[in-house]
Amino acid sequence: MSEARRGQIWLADFGVPVGREQGKIRPALVVSADNWNGHAATVTVLPITRTSHDFPTRIEVEATAGNGLDVTSYARCEDIRAISERRLLRALGSVDPVVMLSVSRTLRLFLDT
Repeated sequence: MSEARRGQIWLADFGVPVGREQGKIRPALVVSADNWNGHAATVTVLPITRTSHDFPTRIEVEATAGNGLDVTSYARCEDIRAISERRLLRALGSVDPVVMLSVSRTLRLFLDT
């Protein structure tokens, strides 16, 4: 059972990347529902990068004291993945509801739901 909550940013260990996957230790935004997170050993996250590439699937997250980021970064909606809760190293903070709304809308478009 994970302590992670939807909308939180955690420092996560994604391990060794394959191809263009995001890897290594980096921030990740939790997007799975809290009722899932409280009962499962996995958490669904978006890796966060400092590079936008002007992709429509990248959601800007400005650095704030509340989210724990030190520079403007981008949630990679195109790289959604479930990871073991053991990959979560420590909580950094949370994003505001406007960011989560943008993430939710972008994930719906990306997943065609």
